[in-house]
Amino acid sequence: MLVFMAVNHIPTEVQVSTNHVFGFVSAAEGFVFLAGLLAGLVYTRKLDRGSFLNMRNAGFQRAAKVYRYHLAAYFLIFTWVLGFTLHTGTPPACSPALMHASPWLSILAGPFLVYQPGMLDILPMYCVFLLTLPFLLRWLEQERRSQVLLGSLALWALCNVLIPQHPFISGLVNTGAFDPGAWQLLFVTGVVFGHASARRQVLLPAPRPGLIALMLATAAILYAVRYAFLPPPWSLPLLDALANKNNLAPLRLINFALLALLIHATIARFPAVMQWRPLAFLGRHSLPVFSAHVVIATMLLGVPSVFTETVTSRWISAAILLGGMFAAAAFSQARSARRASVPALPARLSWPAPAFLPHGERTAGAANPVHR
Repeated sequence: MLVFMAVNHIPTEVQVSTNHVFGFVSAAEGFVFLAGLLAGLVYTRKLDRGSFLNMRNAGFQRAAKVYRYHLAAYFLIFTWVLGFTLHTGTPPACSPALMHASPWLSILAGPFLVYQPGMLDILPMYCVFLLTLPFLLRWLEQERRSQVLLGSLALWALCNVLIPQHPFISGLVNTGAFDPGAWQLLFVTGVVFGHASARRQVLLPAPRPGLIALMLATAAILYAVRYAFLPPPWSLPLLDALANKNNLAPLRLINFALLALLIHATIARFPAVMQWRPLAFLGRHSLPVFSAHVVIATMLLGVPSVFTETVTSRWISAAILLGGMFAAAAFSQARSARRASVPALPARLSWPAPAFLPHGERTAGAANPVHR
């Protein structure tokens, strides 16, 4: 999913095989669902190894880490846009408009997540989802799975009915291409399946051949409608509304569900089919890899005369993007290895007593949990 999303963010010939290749569904849906799936699996295991408080703190720390990576990507792009504009007298193409039109406003709007231009909108949404993760897992531990899914589905429906099906862009406000209230359904569903997997519970029985054939046929029809091999059963405006990406509209959600079920059935039958070590390497370092690709893609798009106007330049830009992603993964792994080689501090540290005690003998204070 990381590679698909990255390649889709720059104009290359590879997009024929990556961009909405299965119909009314993109790599973003799979990315958000898998993020929820892994979060549910990993943090349920963290809950087993400690208390709810420890798991909650770990979830909040992960959200803070995602936020820091978002800020790093945002300000690297800001520096690039401002430097390019000052050097050439014109802003780079496809750059966030506020960054060169009102730099001081963009410095404030970015960290407060008010301004989320293209490619800088997924990490803030993921950060918000992670803040809800501990409470979702607590409800799942209380066997309230049905209520969690129904509540998530109700919120998705309300967003599709009440909220306009396009990003809100006005002045310094840019809400990005994803409505969190609608897209949370994919994350929450992923968390539910991840939690069930950690508890060794099977939520989906193996589909029968007849059901698989029906799902394949439906997915094929949606693909044919998407690429105009079949006439749409609705008017084009209605089709656009039903397949809207911003609010994860019903047709898009159904298309994703079909593909997810088919992939699940395929993996259950052929477990090794989705295992490829280079992609797994990127996946283990998904946060730095995703952040790096956002910065690189923005820079490549900023100079179309060099990187996007010819077939050769587009292949070169794709190679630069993928090379940067693997470089980010390698750097992240090297940092992790260095940290692992540093001897761990004792579990508890004896801190000095206060400098002045009015009476009695000085005693060692308890370890400060904030600085462990």
